Amino acid sequence: MSGKAEMDINTLIKEIKKRRDLPGVVHHEVIAEHKPRYGRLTRPLPGEAERALSENLGIKTFYTHQAEGMDLVREGRNVVVMTPTASGKSLVYNVPVIESLLEDPTSHALYIFPLKGLEQDQLRAFNKLAEGLPIERAGVEATGKKRKAYTPGVCEIYDGDTTAYRRKKIRETPPSVVLTNPDMLHLAINAYHDKWEGFLGNLKYVIIDEVHTYRGVFGSHVAHVLRRLRRVAARYGSSPVFIACSATIANPAELAGTLTGLDFEVVSTSGAPMGKRNFLFINPYPDMSPYTVATKLFTASVKAGFKTIAFTKARKITELMHTRIKESEPGIRERICSYRAGFLPEERRDIERRLFSGELNGVISTSALELGVDIGGLDVCILVGYPGTISSTWQRSGRVGRTGKDSLIIMVAISDALDQYFMRNPSDFFGRNVEAAVLDTENAPILKSHLLCASTEAFLKSTDRVYDVKRFEPVLRELEKEGKIRYWEKGDIWYPRQRYPHREVSIRETGETFLITERDGRLIGESSSSRVLYELHPGAIYLHGGAHYRVIKLDYGERRVTVVAAEDVNYYTNAITAEETEILSVRDKRGLNDLTINLGSLKVTETVTGFWKKDIFTGERLGEHPLKPPPSVFTTIGIWMKVDAGLLEEVEEKGFGTAGSLHALEHAAIAALPLYALCDRMDLGGVSYAFNHELGSPAVFIYDGHEGGVGLTKRGFECVEDWFASTLKLMDECPCEVACTSCTQDPKCGSGNDPLDKRGAIFILKRWLGRGDKKIIS
Repeated sequence: MSGKAEMDINTLIKEIKKRRDLPGVVHHEVIAEHKPRYGRLTRPLPGEAERALSENLGIKTFYTHQAEGMDLVREGRNVVVMTPTASGKSLVYNVPVIESLLEDPTSHALYIFPLKGLEQDQLRAFNKLAEGLPIERAGVEATGKKRKAYTPGVCEIYDGDTTAYRRKKIRETPPSVVLTNPDMLHLAINAYHDKWEGFLGNLKYVIIDEVHTYRGVFGSHVAHVLRRLRRVAARYGSSPVFIACSATIANPAELAGTLTGLDFEVVSTSGAPMGKRNFLFINPYPDMSPYTVATKLFTASVKAGFKTIAFTKARKITELMHTRIKESEPGIRERICSYRAGFLPEERRDIERRLFSGELNGVISTSALELGVDIGGLDVCILVGYPGTISSTWQRSGRVGRTGKDSLIIMVAISDALDQYFMRNPSDFFGRNVEAAVLDTENAPILKSHLLCASTEAFLKSTDRVYDVKRFEPVLRELEKEGKIRYWEKGDIWYPRQRYPHREVSIRETGETFLITERDGRLIGESSSSRVLYELHPGAIYLHGGAHYRVIKLDYGERRVTVVAAEDVNYYTNAITAEETEILSVRDKRGLNDLTINLGSLKVTETVTGFWKKDIFTGERLGEHPLKPPPSVFTTIGIWMKVDAGLLEEVEEKGFGTAGSLHALEHAAIAALPLYALCDRMDLGGVSYAFNHELGSPAVFIYDGHEGGVGLTKRGFECVEDWFASTLKLMDECPCEVACTSCTQDPKCGSGNDPLDKRGAIFILKRWLGRGDKKIIS
């Protein structure tokens, strides 16, 4: 395929299907184009705003979802807009903000983005819309011989990259619009709200973009950061309207409401146009490397003249693909690049600029480019492995076809269980509902840390409008016993004994944070206490910034991990673990035919007994090394099922292993839960017992792998019949005989995936689901 040849998408698809060096296309789905649908506002905009839209952006009419969302916002309703990527969601909040600033120049808006790159993108978009309007207050940065003078403009970024000098000026002379992220909101705005009185007292709108990213541990933290924002805003007399934007998820109103503690209206029917999309499924497994196939597809697409993006699941794969293409295809090496976390901010901005301007024809990225950074019109998206959720798949594939042109999405399967499941069941993929985003505002460690922060921002009282102080009194009593807060009975207030506890609270983790440093004290990174035993035990290989480090010391008292550079490492490490569970309480129960599923609080004890060294290319075990660190103990939420002894006798009679059957069932269920909740299976834990002494029977436990739980197994509990049915299908349709990476093997299994027997697991699940035992592999 010549790089200069003019080729349409259909011709490229035919070329791909004809190539003998590529595996065959498993499925080709054509998704019809969507014509635009337009709507009208119930009340016209001010003339200046209409002129700005027309002259600055070329917009003279709105799509139906934009008009619907803006009408609701202008009525003072909290709104969550859930429409596809590139459907113009930002106008739903930018236009009302512009309108409010024209009507009341003293009003303010706070935009919250999960990533810094999105702040930069939205700054450009807002300034372009506001250009020439009477609200504009251009920033001034005049360089003299002695000093710089700077005055904040109408819209400013306030984040970790903003200089201390600029941050001070922004606080002193608040711009109309501040763009920030949850970390800065937690550490710098909520914590020092008295310095933001002028801004918070006239706060009219709070925008939460990419709201679907706020799930799990991070979302549970952000939910409290936003509640604390509401408290400090109320202290200065404001009650802002919240506007949220989301990718497609199952529960947008529930998620936005759980995040903020408020009720939301949903706008979910898009009026934006979209060209015809072609979706190819390609399965190289087990004959070819999926990364080799993806590299060939990427190269062919770029050489054919299409703007192409490839999404990988790991930094290492991103760099490997980029390196191979640069070495093998010198003709396009200057027109492609890689993009991932770990790049410096200026590097990321330069890549985004070059993509938008057309200098680059291709980019290979991790999930870092999944979110809404505007990188111009793309034609082809290659997914190197199923992204893990239906929601993420559509979010990434939505990067192409933005201009209404025909586009192509190719999913290249790896050996993972869900990849192979969808290769066997493409109709299930295209007919499946998106997953729910879940979080837990009552996760005990997270709640405790934020109640402490909230008490320093404004004393907690029983009349608090945001926190149910009476209900959370047990948590406050714990903080009191720890000497962190006090209760004044006469005034009925809880007040702090320290001023700024915020820096001790990492909003992206639960539990304690461990610092990872070199011998000289140079900081490399951080880790949560929940993962440190697995990934940073002595002898572990730690990858950061493309470099390998070997862990030489894990200090629990100092919460510090010491590493040294490890050159030319040809192996990686896997921890060997043992898990034990203790039931603390039962929250709920539900029946499934003759089975009882329990949901409740668990104490989990995880012990790392050693680690394997494995070949970095083949995964072959190179050696086993014993360890004796102290166990990790945490409390979480999980489900458990007693397994009938008579049922296991039948499993044995059929010649299947009972321990292997229970173990396979646990693994497959963990692999299938991401079909229903936005999570990765690494967010989950589990243990199966041939005999559990506490229950007096065989049992299977599955739990959230984070201190306090974040709602994942609770979501599974709520849809358990569908979850177990998908677990059964995942195993029953896999062509392997006993176990493989495509159904029951887990790359992080602490016992090395031994024993596993999917045949008995299938038999058990069919009985639980009331389906008999037909079509059992024997």
